[in-house]
Amino acid sequence: MVEPLPDLTVCVAGFGPPETTRRFLRAVHDTAGHVSLEVFVICRGDRDDFSALQAEFPALTILAHHPGSYVNGTINRAIAASRGRYFSVWDDNTVVSGGCLPALIEFLDEVPGAGVAGPKIRDDEGEIQQVARTFPSFLSLFAATGPQPGRPVAGWSEYAGGETDWFAGPGITFSRLLLDDIGGIHPGLLLYWPVDFCLRAGRAGWHVHYLNDAQATGSLAAWQQTMTLGRDIFWRRLWEACLLKAIWRFR
Repeated sequence: MVEPLPDLTVCVAGFGPPETTRRFLRAVHDTAGHVSLEVFVICRGDRDDFSALQAEFPALTILAHHPGSYVNGTINRAIAASRGRYFSVWDDNTVVSGGCLPALIEFLDEVPGAGVAGPKIRDDEGEIQQVARTFPSFLSLFAATGPQPGRPVAGWSEYAGGETDWFAGPGITFSRLLLDDIGGIHPGLLLYWPVDFCLRAGRAGWHVHYLNDAQATGSLAAWQQTMTLGRDIFWRRLWEACLLKAIWRFR
């Protein structure tokens, strides 16, 4: 008998203390509802709590992140090994709220043209994080001073959800069909891989959405810190802006 595919593969970058990773995983399992899961945790190879995590969360695979490599390369390893109908990327500083994962899956199931969807993110003080953004100009990429380039989409508000150019933060979720269509994450982009990924999705005819019904607690600053592992952001931005300019001929 063929084993059914999981609804969702959750891939979390777990570079915080063990209790932070455990808190994230517990929230995922406690709020998944009817969503069937497989989970990949990306973490440094020197962590000594792997066996405890796997005993507590059976559907868990540990991927050791190699020093000097990019986080997005390890995410691509998880994509290649995953089986879920949808694939979702998080940092372990984020905590999913009740109904978040079912809302993401239900939306993507009901809207076949939606290749990417993401939740509303609030920080610990309740401030909405501007994760739904317009595509940035080349100059804004080159001289970005905030955590993410581009402008928040028009109409973003307390109760808003809708279509956007790209999704900038934790919880970005994409369909297996989209991955089969455009491939995985650009291996050379640390900061701006979601920009490139959503650009490729849009040019292949897919749509990107942000949802009010799916919510989580986290921050853009913590997400960026995790994705870059604290590397020099200024010079990285300059290099990646030039790379994207060469790839996409930004306006």
